[in-house]
Amino acid sequence: MDEYTTAGAHIPPIDSLDLTAHGVLGHFAKSSRNAQLVKFLVSMDRLDRWTVDFEEDASTHQFEIQLLMQELQSFVEAYARVLHQVPQAFAELLAHLTSSRCMYLTRYVAQHNDAFSGALAPLLAGDLSQLADLTVFRRRLDAFSKAHLLSEIFSAERLREISQIMESYADV
Repeated sequence: MDEYTTAGAHIPPIDSLDLTAHGVLGHFAKSSRNAQLVKFLVSMDRLDRWTVDFEEDASTHQFEIQLLMQELQSFVEAYARVLHQVPQAFAELLAHLTSSRCMYLTRYVAQHNDAFSGALAPLLAGDLSQLADLTVFRRRLDAFSKAHLLSEIFSAERLREISQIMESYADV
């Protein structure tokens, strides 16, 4: 598992967890479609005004937020391999972070715990009408997945493939 591909966009694995804003967006900037992906995540983060880490650098609680991120980082590094046992609690925690951190931590845990994605699937497939935090988490995953799919569909590489196919039928 040296690399991960999401809808055709190469995103390298997270070797060392870094929950600073620079570390999170820097990870996604390593993607093969880095500009699109980072722009999308930043636009999602702008909507997360209610999250605990929104505009952390401008916040009057900057120091407390940094301490929380350090503690969360230590926790996830220590317990990533067993978080499949508490998928609902962890998803609810992630729902209170900005979208970029939520996706980053989801990727990290999924990369370090093969059972995590499987534990999330039935949880997110159920009725979430009463569970606002899980609904937020599921909507973020949906938006992220759909954005990846659209970036693949409308990529320059895909356009070249379609053009080549159409040119091959020009002689028919």
